[in-house]
Amino acid sequence: MNVAPWCVELATSALLVLVLLADLIAPHGKKIVWVCFLAGSLVILGLAVIARGDAFLLGGSYAADGISWPAKILIVLGTILTGAVSMDSLPIREKYHGAYAALLLAASLGMMVLVSSRELVTMYVGLETSSVSLYGLAALAKKDAFSLEAGIKYLVIGALSSGLLLYGLALVYVAAGTTSLDGIRAALGHAPGPLPAAGIILVLLGVGFKITMVPMHVWTPDVYQGAPTPVSAFISVVSKSAGFVFAVRLFSLAFADLRPAWEPIFMAGAFLTMTVGNLAAIPQSSAKRLLAYSSISQAGYLLVGFLGTPSSGTSAVLFYLFVYTLANVAAFSSVIAFSSATGSDRLDDYAGLARRSPLLALVFTFSLLSLAGIPPLGGFIGKVYLFSAAMERGYLWLVVAAALNSVVSLYYYLIVLKRMYITDAPLGAGPLRVSFPVKAVLLLTTVGTFWLGILPGPLMRLISEVSSRAFPGP
Repeated sequence: MNVAPWCVELATSALLVLVLLADLIAPHGKKIVWVCFLAGSLVILGLAVIARGDAFLLGGSYAADGISWPAKILIVLGTILTGAVSMDSLPIREKYHGAYAALLLAASLGMMVLVSSRELVTMYVGLETSSVSLYGLAALAKKDAFSLEAGIKYLVIGALSSGLLLYGLALVYVAAGTTSLDGIRAALGHAPGPLPAAGIILVLLGVGFKITMVPMHVWTPDVYQGAPTPVSAFISVVSKSAGFVFAVRLFSLAFADLRPAWEPIFMAGAFLTMTVGNLAAIPQSSAKRLLAYSSISQAGYLLVGFLGTPSSGTSAVLFYLFVYTLANVAAFSSVIAFSSATGSDRLDDYAGLARRSPLLALVFTFSLLSLAGIPPLGGFIGKVYLFSAAMERGYLWLVVAAALNSVVSLYYYLIVLKRMYITDAPLGAGPLRVSFPVKAVLLLTTVGTFWLGILPGPLMRLISEVSSRAFPGP
């Protein structure tokens, strides 16, 4: 079946309008909203899968290619999983569920525009569309002081990073005389002057905010802890996936010939992001803050793969983003289920979880072990691809540092497992109830994590095939 590549964005826009109309006129707003959201999102996921092909729109400034195709599938998949776990676990009044679903779709639409853009202005429009929606999502629980604090911090730091990014893009435009990524690459050549060099550094800082690269990671723990947990999951997987594709577009296409200028900064960023994320996760007492620092460390591993050759590095990053999406959504869904049943986010309260809810403890275990890179889970083979891409360019020291950081991460993941399986549950603690939507997400993400760990070949070959068209040559 042949469909236009732009049908995914058009269908998302139509679903956004449909959700708002359903919320406005339906007598049972919440149920109708979520039925429309999930049914429509599944249709969009099908369209995203079959809308494969290379095409250009708006004079080449908007592209459907081997980068945007898997990225859109990731965005839609993450949106569906987030919506499913949100149905019964949002700390907001029922009448706001329509606004929440609409903001999820608006953020997704902005990210789709971002990953398909080959021109600076269109990229920035997509980035800000998604960012403004995320600010609203983080602060949606108006009666929760932590949620409001998370929204304000996210807004303030996001506005700062957006300003840095915009100023950097402006300097690049002044130096190159064009906003087209291909035109920028042709105009800047191999030796940037002071003006484009300053612009690239500012752009790098702006991108670092989206992908939680140290030192632009400071917002992450507070926002993840304060925002509603489904929103934290959405930011950690969908926003980060779009951010890495944004980085690929800019640095592996527009700034590809200037690699000697920006590569050392990314190398230092990868090392610091892994190390700071893992070391800061060890003393955490909150499950959401632990997953926040874990998410930061995962960005460091992704940066290691990103430093490979454009083709192999992009393929490895896209594959790992699929693995990371499934494992991290499973981890956050476990936290959602536990906090919904107990009202607690403290890791000490997970004591004896294996006896209170064996299924929940097992899924949480698999998700954490996948993030740590333990076979036969998807995280292991995903890290193998990332580290192999870096080794192609001779970054042995960085791969060794990443492997050692994986060992450190295993330490604090095992502390959580010790609480669940060895520590006794509190007196009087009974079984935990997990809602059906969350159970479905836990099951699907766990099966997907095992599938990508045991049979990674088909997906990796497909990603390599489509991404190689975007990066002809080594």
